Amino acid sequence: MENFHYLIAYVLIIASILISKVENVGLEREIFISSLRTLIQLLALGFILNYILRLNNFWEFILIFAIMSLIASGIFSERTKNFKLFISSFIAINLSYLIPVLFLSFSKVLKLNSYEIIPFGGLIIGNTLNSLSLFYDRVISEIRNRILEIEAKVALGSNLRTAVEDAIKDGIRASMIPKMNWLKSAGIVHIPGVAVGMLVAGESPLRAILFQVVILYTLVFSGLISSVVFSYISYKELFKAGVKL
Repeated sequence: MENFHYLIAYVLIIASILISKVENVGLEREIFISSLRTLIQLLALGFILNYILRLNNFWEFILIFAIMSLIASGIFSERTKNFKLFISSFIAINLSYLIPVLFLSFSKVLKLNSYEIIPFGGLIIGNTLNSLSLFYDRVISEIRNRILEIEAKVALGSNLRTAVEDAIKDGIRASMIPKMNWLKSAGIVHIPGVAVGMLVAGESPLRAILFQVVILYTLVFSGLISSVVFSYISYKELFKAGVKL
């Protein structure tokens, strides 16, 4: 029961709902439902981690990540209201964590234990989901704004991938803005979250900071590779979605 005092933080959610209502922002319902969803999901995760953190086999880790990727792809498809993008997002998300996890594990930067691999992979998958969402929103907006230009390029003989290339590049740049801001501000404007967690847990400041550097570098790679792979697989569907708006 002693842990329940942490729930006093829900006062901040109530305050957010009140601010949204007073300012007519219209986010009250979404904030309320999302906050409850987060609480339930994280409480469930807390119980599940008691089992997951006992795993010590690399292929068991991959299975856990695959399940996370399936859920993230479902969330992405639900958000975009386009379930034809499920497979594409699943492939992009899997590559976003699989490449860096394999590289960092075999280079001994990451230890093959559940306490490092699973939180690390989960962080990558979550941030990749955000990157793909930003990428999608920007690309659809750019396609809608450039529709005449794109149609003209196709009419002059360009293939569709080439015609939407500029919109895709703008989408990739937009998806990378948070990552680039993190790189520029880390250590000066803020102490990144993972480093804070490690410091609170009693880890040495130098190791906490160096591990955070590894994470930031990985997030840059994962955000970029996921958007690029996703764009190559799904450019036709992205164009259709942009035209429909």
